[in-house]
Amino acid sequence: MRGDFRFTVFASGCGDTLLLEAQRKVILTDVRYRTGQAQDPENDEVPDFGPDIRLACGTGHLDIFVLTHPDQDHVGGFCELFHCGRPADWIANPDRGDPKLLVDEIWCSPYSANPHYTTDASEPVIKEIKRRLALRGTLEGQLDGNRIVVMDTTTNTEGFVVDGLRWRLLAPTPAEWNIPKAAPGEPPTSSNPTSLIMQWTVTRSWGDSQILICGDTCVEVLERIHDTILRHNPEWLDWHILIAPHHCSRRSIGRVWNGGCIDEEFDASAKALTALGRQVGDGFVVSSSKRIIRGAATPPSFHAKNRYLRILAGSGEIDDSVRERFLCTGGEVDGDKPAHVVFNLNVTGPTLAARSKPSAIRVGAASSVGGGGGYGRR
Repeated sequence: MRGDFRFTVFASGCGDTLLLEAQRKVILTDVRYRTGQAQDPENDEVPDFGPDIRLACGTGHLDIFVLTHPDQDHVGGFCELFHCGRPADWIANPDRGDPKLLVDEIWCSPYSANPHYTTDASEPVIKEIKRRLALRGTLEGQLDGNRIVVMDTTTNTEGFVVDGLRWRLLAPTPAEWNIPKAAPGEPPTSSNPTSLIMQWTVTRSWGDSQILICGDTCVEVLERIHDTILRHNPEWLDWHILIAPHHCSRRSIGRVWNGGCIDEEFDASAKALTALGRQVGDGFVVSSSKRIIRGAATPPSFHAKNRYLRILAGSGEIDDSVRERFLCTGGEVDGDKPAHVVFNLNVTGPTLAARSKPSAIRVGAASSVGGGGGYGRR
C-alpha cells in the first residue's frame, strides 16, 4: 500500500538513498542509483532498488525529493529513475523499459540551486532544479512535477507535509550554504557544510518515530547546532533512527590531524557527539556505506563507528545488544553482501524489519566508485 509506515536505507555503497513512507506520502532523501557499475572495488554485485521505489510510489508520483547537497553520491542516477523536464512530456507507461517516476516537488538548499560547479552526476539534477526555479511564481510552477522549495534555516524551519508527518530543518544557515568559491585551478570547495539536516517525526496514534538525517555535514555545523539548537530546543535533535553523517565519517564528528591519512589520526568533538546523542529509547544508527574495516580508507571510519556505539550504549556497556543496533548497509563481517535496512514505523516507535538483500546485476569489472563523495575532502 502506498505510504505504508516504513523507512528504508537502500544499499548503495557510500551513498544515501533514504525512503520514508508514511501517512500515504512517499519522500526520498538523496539517491545513488547505479545499474552498470560495481558496488565497490571488492564487490561486483550492484543493487537495483528501482523496483522498490516504483512499488512504494504506486501512482507513478514521488511526492518529495529532498536533496541534502549535490555530491555525486547523493544525486547519482537521478534521471535514470525520475523524469526530468516538463511534466507534460512525462510518459507514465512507456512501451519499452521501466517507467520513470514524476517528482511532484523538490526540496534543496540555496547552494544546491546554484552550486559553484557541476559533475556528470549532478548536472541533470541541477538542470531540473533550475528549470523549476524559472517557473516559480507562475501557475505552471504549482503543478506536480514543477514545484520546488529552496530552504535554509531562515526561510523554512518546520512544518507538516500532512498531519502526522512533520519535518524540522536544522541546517544550513546562510553562512553555512554560502561557501566561498575556489580560485581558478584550485580544488573545488567541499559542499558538505551546505547539507540539509532534517528531523522527521512520524506520528501514529499516540506514538512517534523520529529520524535524524544529516547528509554529509561537517563537525563545525554540528558544533553550531550544539551551541544553538541543543541549548534552546533540544527535542529538535531527538531520534529513534540516526543516519550516521557522511557515511560514518570521522570528519563529521571530529577533526583529523597529520593529514588524517590513518583512521587513528582523529580527535572527536564532544560538542558534535553531544548534538548527535539525543537517542530516544533503544535507538538505531545506520551507516549508509561499505563495510566498516579498521585501517581501511575512510569513510566509513572504524573510530567513528565506536563513537556511535557509545551513544547507543548510553551509560551502559557496549554489548552484543548494542552492537545489533548499529547497522551498515554494506554488511558487518567478511562474506556479508550489501543489504537494505528497513524499519517499520509503529505506534510504539520503529522496529527493525528483516534485512533485505538486494537484487544483483553482475558486471564484468569492479569499479572504484565505492568511496563516496563527489568532491571535497572526506
